[in-house]
Amino acid sequence: MKAMANELVANALSQAQRSRAIEALLLRLEAIEQACGEAFPLYSPALEDRWMLSSGGSWLGGFWAGLWWLRARVSGAAADRDKAIRIGQRLADKLQAPTLNRSMIFWYGLAPGALWFEHAASRQLLEQAGAALAPAFSQSLGCIPLGCDMGGGPDGDRRIAIDTLAPTLRLLAYHPQGSVRQLASQHVQGTLDACGNGQGAYCGSVHYAGGRLLAEGQAGLWSRGQAWAMLGLVQAAGLYGEPFLSAARRACEYWLQTRPEALPVNHLDRPETGVDPSAAVIAALAMLGLDGLPGQSRPWRAQAERLLAAVLRSRYVVLEGASPGLFGGMHYRTHEGEGLVESSCSSFFLLLALLVLDGQVGALDC
Repeated sequence: MKAMANELVANALSQAQRSRAIEALLLRLEAIEQACGEAFPLYSPALEDRWMLSSGGSWLGGFWAGLWWLRARVSGAAADRDKAIRIGQRLADKLQAPTLNRSMIFWYGLAPGALWFEHAASRQLLEQAGAALAPAFSQSLGCIPLGCDMGGGPDGDRRIAIDTLAPTLRLLAYHPQGSVRQLASQHVQGTLDACGNGQGAYCGSVHYAGGRLLAEGQAGLWSRGQAWAMLGLVQAAGLYGEPFLSAARRACEYWLQTRPEALPVNHLDRPETGVDPSAAVIAALAMLGLDGLPGQSRPWRAQAERLLAAVLRSRYVVLEGASPGLFGGMHYRTHEGEGLVESSCSSFFLLLALLVLDGQVGALDC
């Protein structure tokens, strides 16, 4: 126990290190904008600084707006806020897209504006998104299925996914209409029941076939899937308390038991696929949220800082040189194959986690 405590202290980030990383990530937005213009940046392979673009943003579009909201939160600059607003309003054409990924798009792209800046148009679009999502709730599945668009595939209406758990919960729970808010905890419980093994481990997705739910992979093996579950559980615990608080603690404990290294492999059963630093970032954000909830004895903040320090000190983050703020650490399947990319999603969560660690935003804010 003492050795672990000493390790956590040794891995702590100094104020100067946090500030330097935050500054670099914020500065990086300008370089990405110069490379992408009015298009949405999707991903750039590894550390190549070679962006694949989208006119509509796909499921990643909301994170691009979210990054500018984070920058506006730090800078207080009207120009940054206005840029976030313009990008966020361009997401409106995704309101009726048949995919649960809408929750990723609208929560992370609009909630910071609605919650932090009281921006009326962002709040209105956020409420429209929650109302648009609610009719997709499946009574037979006990949650909202993934849907067929944006990679869901032809059986998407029979598939349950873990990665949208946190934003779907927040999007539904935020809605002013009671019947929509009611679905939030139901969706969380239905998703967890389908994807979890009861011991703190969660698989990335399941599908309904032959009258039963079939897991697509063993629970707990996919690192980012486990991290997504942790994030959703901690958000649910913040809103509702038990039984989600105990489940969140079990999920985070499972992470520490199965992933002693700070940079986790993408799949525990396939170490040859390499590490996924973005999973460590999302897991750290979940642990930061858990740290502030009642009855926690483990030093979750210190564990989160250990993960974030390892990411920042790895070769997957560039803090100096030609491309400061480049985070090429998200394991992702592209047309060129599967590997690490820079994306607005992973950069958003890294910046958000560092701002939480720095005390500039709350761990459960968004």
